[in-house]
This record gives sequence, structure tokens and C-alpha cells, in this order.
Amino acid sequence: MTRSLKNRSALIRLFCVHLWLTAVVAAQAPEILKVDPPSWWLRSTVNPVRLMIRGRNLQDARVDVQGLRIVNTPQINERGTYIFADVFIPPNTRPAQRSISVTTPRGSVRAPFELLAPLNRAGRFRGFSPADVMYLVMIDRFADGDPSNNDPAQSRGIYDRKNKFYYHGGDLQGVIDRLPYLNELGVTAIWLTPWYDNYDRLNQIELKEDKPSTGFHGYNPQDFYVVEEHFGTQAKLRELVDTAHRLGMKIIQDQVMNHTGPYHPWVDDPPTPT
Repeated sequence: MTRSLKNRSALIRLFCVHLWLTAVVAAQAPEILKVDPPSWWLRSTVNPVRLMIRGRNLQDARVDVQGLRIVNTPQINERGTYIFADVFIPPNTRPAQRSISVTTPRGSVRAPFELLAPLNRAGRFRGFSPADVMYLVMIDRFADGDPSNNDPAQSRGIYDRKNKFYYHGGDLQGVIDRLPYLNELGVTAIWLTPWYDNYDRLNQIELKEDKPSTGFHGYNPQDFYVVEEHFGTQAKLRELVDTAHRLGMKIIQDQVMNHTGPYHPWVDDPPTPT
């Protein structure tokens, strides 16, 4: 009986050690949190395209992209939270959903990467000149075309038309609805304030008049590849651009690449020392 209890205790200890080791290994396994850009166009003039893979435990990683070639040796920061990988896309490649594989001595993980068909260049990418009549639109303060996105589930409580530093309801649908009016005015190019995804809470860091504010203006992005949910969706943005082009109007993107919002992941974990 005593020997049986000792054997059982030994088995329990062995099992606990096994669980602990499994947890340690799992904690060190690589993770992918985000890939920028998440997709790229075939036959782009930018080729190879540089992917920035953000994650955890990425030290000593090997990177593979399904059906594509990695050129140069991927660069990994000291903390193992970012990988820079240059991917070459052959001109005869077809549009498809591919996968990125990151493998380390502690495990492997995958993330999606989409190859997109080239956009039809007819009526697009024409640039602008002094001949254009340009109209600046601050999306949030222009027109509320879709009340359903005024107080989205992922960012409740920062819509209030009585508070000048909160969202007021303007969105991409509101711009679409008024394109004919702008066209009648003689506007040929619409400059939209940034439509990037902004932080989903009050900004307690950059106070306005000593009070918390929001990113209603669009200039505090937390993701450069997602549309702000108060404004609409990626599909709605494409609808806006296509509708404007059919009317002979241009859309100018306000590209804010020299700074981020205070809650962007790069703030607490910069990809590079500079």
C-alpha cells in the first residue's frame, strides 16, 4: 500500500513537471500579432515588398511565404518583436490567399498574406495640379450618412455631438451621399482627412483644454491598414473612391506616415531604435 502511494506521488510529480515544461515551451513559442502590409498588388512597381511582422518570441526565426521568395536575410530586432522580410512577387503570379510561416527552435506559427489583382488604371492615379478645384473634407464633421456606426461596439462611449473633442457621426457614406452636390459645385478633387483606424478609447495622454479627447480628426492612427469604424469599412471606402471616379472626381488620401497616435503599438515597442 505504501509503495503504491509512493508510486502515485511520483507519477503526480512527473505529470506536474511535464505540465510546467509544456507551459514554458508554449510561452516561448513564436506569435504573430500583425503583418504590415496584410496584402499587396500583383505587378506593383514596388517589388520586392517589405513585410513588417510584429509578434513575440521571434528571435532566430526563419520566414517563408507560400509560393514566393524571400530576398535578403530577414532582419529581427533585439527584443524579438519585429521581423523585416523582403518578398519578391513574380510577374506571372495569380491573385490568391497565401500564408506566411515563421519558424523558430521553439515552434512555428502562420499568418495570412493576400495577393491582390492589379487595379484597372483607367481613370485612376492621375495626380492633381493647379487646374484642380480641391475641397477639403474632415470626415467626422461633414455628414452623417450611416447612424449605425456612430457608437460602434468596439469603441463605445466616445460619440457625443455636444462635446467638440468627441466623434460627431460624419462618415464615408455621408461623403458618398454628397458627391453629386460637390460635383455640381465644380469640385474636381476631394482631399479627405485620414480614414485610418484610430484608438478605441479616450486619449488620456494628449489632453485638450485639460480634458481627454478622441481621434475624430483621424491624425492619431493605431493601424494604417484598417478603416476607422466610426467612418465605415474598407468596402465603403472603395465604394466612395469608385463613385467619385465615375463622376470624374479625384480622391486624395491624407497620408500621415510621420507620426502615430499615442496608443499605437510602435509607441511602447518601436520596431527600430530610431
